[in-house]
Amino acid sequence: MTFASIFPPELTALRATGLVIAILIIAFAVVRRRELRNADVLLLLGAGVGLALVSGTEVTDRLLSALSFERGNGGRILGLAVIAILILFLMALRALSVGARNARQMSAVLEGISSEQFRLDDNRSVFRNRIAVVIPAYNEADNIGYVLDQVPAEVCGLPTATLVVDDGSRDGTEEVAEAHGAIVARHVVNRGGGAALRTGYRLMVDSEAAIVVTLDADGQHLPAEMPALVQPVLDGEVDVAHGSRVLGHAEQNHFAREMGIVFFNRLVSFLTGTHVTDCSNGYRAVRTGVLPQLVLKQEQFHTSEFMIEAIKRGIPAREVPVTVEQRLHGSSKKPAVFRYGVGFSNAIMRAWLR
Repeated sequence: MTFASIFPPELTALRATGLVIAILIIAFAVVRRRELRNADVLLLLGAGVGLALVSGTEVTDRLLSALSFERGNGGRILGLAVIAILILFLMALRALSVGARNARQMSAVLEGISSEQFRLDDNRSVFRNRIAVVIPAYNEADNIGYVLDQVPAEVCGLPTATLVVDDGSRDGTEEVAEAHGAIVARHVVNRGGGAALRTGYRLMVDSEAAIVVTLDADGQHLPAEMPALVQPVLDGEVDVAHGSRVLGHAEQNHFAREMGIVFFNRLVSFLTGTHVTDCSNGYRAVRTGVLPQLVLKQEQFHTSEFMIEAIKRGIPAREVPVTVEQRLHGSSKKPAVFRYGVGFSNAIMRAWLR
């Protein structure tokens, strides 16, 4: 193949248009290079050069022939479609990567702001050597006051202190929580229950709390049952006590969600080789010292991630019977059944694979 043979014998209107667009893309990347990220500049230059090669040379034709996409019967069109799909797939992967990175940076910023404000308010001493009750809350102004009033002042002989992590509420949840005696850490935007708990864990580790108890803000978990969770941790029998509605009692839920609980419990049990009865319960007590060992990344579907992480790292744990009631007021923040199932499955597989 000679050098001249890679150029088309004639420049058609379609090829000319492609070349013009390629030149414009390359020019844009060069002119705006100081305003764009290096990766974006390279991507634009690659796209422009690629379009120029396709439009102004026979390189693509030679490549399609080498891949057995011959002329006639739509062979070349099929070949171009395959290459285009591959390029789009790579671009989609990059977009997902950028999105994940931005989400991590956003979470880090929110957690950092909350931590700094917590320090400035000198709240660490409130939780030192106490049982820290951490409650993530999003638009729970109608429920959080009742829940806070039920939190006992002392559990198993140790005083309690309560932290509400307000995850971007817009209904006055923060004001209600403070009026009922809780310390409040706030996310300025909603990130999900998992992100709120990460902030709470970070603050409690920094505050040197003895044990962290987490429960929901909607009234489904009974604060009166805290001693059953705290006692085995306090006695040194385990480092984590997970609440289980299966071993205890739960109000009747939608049939699809009931079947989902059964399925996910069996899936987590199979993947971890540990019998699990309730992997979707956020009511638990954990010795604060083990929290830095856990890699927690889920923004929303966090309950199974915590359990799988604890099992993978060999942290002694036990499931304890608890009650799960219907929420006091309002509707659940969980997504629809199908989306919830997909998200929960994704969280389980990510936690298990890493």
